[in-house]
Amino acid sequence: MKFPTVPQEYASVSLRIMVGFIFITHGLARLYYSSISNFGEFLNAKGLMFGIAFAWIITIGEIISGTFLMSGYKVKYCALFHILIILSGIFLVHLPKGWFVVGHGSGGAEYSFLILGVLFYLYNKK
Repeated sequence: MKFPTVPQEYASVSLRIMVGFIFITHGLARLYYSSISNFGEFLNAKGLMFGIAFAWIITIGEIISGTFLMSGYKVKYCALFHILIILSGIFLVHLPKGWFVVGHGSGGAEYSFLILGVLFYLYNKK
């Protein structure tokens, strides 16, 4: 049995749209649930100065940059922004909780590494 193939450009566009949507929903959820101050306090507790300001920058950046990713606008810059955010999240949040997100652990890094791989692909896509 031969499986149908998807042209590479369709696959790339699908990845870009899906990962953009993921970031948009993260930012919008923080706004909807009014959790930006909690996020900022968490960042302060991790030793970052100006945690609330960073929380706002990350939240607005996720919404705007996620929208740009979905539309295909300035993909390289958007991917770089999110790479920095994901790497920070891996070290500040997820690695201390282990590898697995669910099942054999909780809140681990595996999902973040997958997103990071997609972002590196999008960053290097011509």
